[in-house]
Amino acid sequence: MNYISNKKMNQKIITTKKPKIILQVYHNYIQYTKEQKSFNDRKEQTVWRKNTVSKSGFFKDDKLTISKTAYSKDLLNCDIVVLNDFNRKDALLQEKKRWKNELIISKEKSDGTITKALQYTQYFSFTKNNTGKFQIFQLKKNNSAIEIHLLYHLFEIGKPKRENFKLCNLELNVPIEIKINGKLDHTLSHGGERIYKEHCYIFHLIGKSDEFELLQEPFKDATKRIPKPEKVINLMKPLY
Repeated sequence: MNYISNKKMNQKIITTKKPKIILQVYHNYIQYTKEQKSFNDRKEQTVWRKNTVSKSGFFKDDKLTISKTAYSKDLLNCDIVVLNDFNRKDALLQEKKRWKNELIISKEKSDGTITKALQYTQYFSFTKNNTGKFQIFQLKKNNSAIEIHLLYHLFEIGKPKRENFKLCNLELNVPIEIKINGKLDHTLSHGGERIYKEHCYIFHLIGKSDEFELLQEPFKDATKRIPKPEKVINLMKPLY
């Protein structure tokens, strides 16, 4: 049975009926114009940093800690909890440029104004056919394995077109990097100049948990070390 119990005034513990898969994903999205087409012009933006300040959650001793504001009842019935962290300090600005980005959420301030923010914690449930959409990918459950498939979309990825296919299986504690790029001409980007897109992800399956600690904000941000990928799936193409 799911239950919530108070431990401290600013802390709650939730226990779920079934363990949830905990998937850490690091994002590095870049959108640029022809002035930055040379790799040297954007080298600092594309290289993974050693560490990042995380606001998504922390997994330790089979327990996941997240903020109370990140909690949703979807946690109780989901299959996967995704922790999103970002390589760049201007991640919010870059992610705003994307096509229909589910990582951008609206928040209302006390004065009634609406601001945009990054969604650091997400909850995914597999549908009847055991699939779930995540960014430009399809997560599929095949027996005990979690597969990642490409989910191509012109406005999200750009040209050249790629066929949808299985990219990999996620293995416990085996970080996998996936890289893909594309371009959109001005006729497709509503009168603007040609834009280039570069998506880089590190997927890190870090375990399972049926115990979740909720902490009251504000609390100190903590640093995570971005893991060095053990495998790189490179879907990058020359863009002219």
